[in-house]
Amino acid sequence: MMKADLLAYLADAGGADAVEVADGLDSTYYAASMALLRLCRQSLVARHIDPDTGIYWYDLTDRGAERLAYLESETA
Repeated sequence: MMKADLLAYLADAGGADAVEVADGLDSTYYAASMALLRLCRQSLVARHIDPDTGIYWYDLTDRGAERLAYLESETA
């Protein structure tokens, strides 16, 4: 799972939880949750908790959108 793939998935989905990311990127829950946590620490994604379910949701920050644009321009 590459950083650009994860950022692009969140940009397209408008936000997701780790299970959705794992399913969408054909990965394990553990790998997806750890990757999301790393991106959170880099301020590329924001993490929010649903108070009703206790599930964390992730969405792209402005910094994450800028990094995605940069990564996509590098591969073009």
